[in-house]
Amino acid sequence: MERRKDNKGRVLQKGESQRKDGLYVYQYKDISGKRRSIYTNNLSDLRKQEKQINRDLEDNIDTTGAEITLNEQFDKYISLKTQLSNSTKQNYIDLWNGNLRDNVLGNKKLCDIRKSDILKFYNLLSERKLKYSTIKIFNCMISPCLDLAVDDDIIRKNPCKGCLSEFSKDSDERISLTVQQQEALLEFICQSNVYSVHYPLIMFMIGTAVRCGEAIGLTWDDVDFKNKEISINHQLIYKKSSKTYGFYADTPKTDSGVRIIPMTTDVYKALLKQRKNQFSKGYRTNVEIDGYNDFVFSTKNRNPIMPSAVNNLLLNIVNKYNSTCNREVELPHISAHNLRHTGCTRMAEAGVDPKVLQYIMGHSKISVTMDVYNHISQERNRKEMDKLEKIRMIG
Repeated sequence: MERRKDNKGRVLQKGESQRKDGLYVYQYKDISGKRRSIYTNNLSDLRKQEKQINRDLEDNIDTTGAEITLNEQFDKYISLKTQLSNSTKQNYIDLWNGNLRDNVLGNKKLCDIRKSDILKFYNLLSERKLKYSTIKIFNCMISPCLDLAVDDDIIRKNPCKGCLSEFSKDSDERISLTVQQQEALLEFICQSNVYSVHYPLIMFMIGTAVRCGEAIGLTWDDVDFKNKEISINHQLIYKKSSKTYGFYADTPKTDSGVRIIPMTTDVYKALLKQRKNQFSKGYRTNVEIDGYNDFVFSTKNRNPIMPSAVNNLLLNIVNKYNSTCNREVELPHISAHNLRHTGCTRMAEAGVDPKVLQYIMGHSKISVTMDVYNHISQERNRKEMDKLEKIRMIG
């Protein structure tokens, strides 16, 4: 039987045809059995697309599903993340809506997204002076979102793979105080007439390596002096909701965030000092937030401390310390997160087992904890190699 030909006399294969206006057509059935058609201006392009379609069909890839946008895929992905705390999920949604929802990338079909599109978006964030940690959050949304599309056989591969490695971490991203800096900071606070009242909070945050929201949300019911244990089971968040700002209680960042942390002697003494201060100065909180009250750390107005206030406090302390003459140890500018990283580093330096440290930190993945150990190992290697500088080389 004679096979059909195009207007140039070329034999057309099964499913191919050419319309009177010269447009080439390829008809096929998708994995659901529905008839589909693609159109191109030349036969070469048509057959390239045919090859990809047939390859996808053989591998059971649902090419029609890739017609949805990245925004639609994200909405599907986030609706399935039931293990995330409400605050974390809302933060993800707010970040997405504020930066990606109306962006070209957000409205692009999954089948059309390339690695260069994602890198272009990350470059845009970088140009806006957003930190590496913020870009990493977007990567933590986009990559698993596309992983889900791969697992659902909608796309063949994840174009987000490897994109984050194109960007370098901020130099201050993982600052931890050295032992000398930590001792200098705590000694300065303890001896200060202005800042000594905040010593228990700073000591507690370093000694337990808890998140800022977990520290300001701690209640006296969470403190077991008898067994010297601290229960981390919620956190306080200060954010805008229903057009007003306020405190909200939520579960820890991840399921592994619920944990019992043993007290060290320093933490035990700091909490005893804080309880004494609250009773003697009448600072005990008199507010209830989503069922939680009697917070360990409070303001003079007997309210919980805002996260921004903790960071402002640290800024003022470091500035005052560094402006004092004859300081042998200079302090870097730090945030509440740096105190957490400092506490984690001290535990790792003390030889705490990685799995135990992962539990204490509330890390969902051991890789996050191991980053601290790897950093310490690199520092130790550098110090050991520096010893060679003291040896006279003969040659």
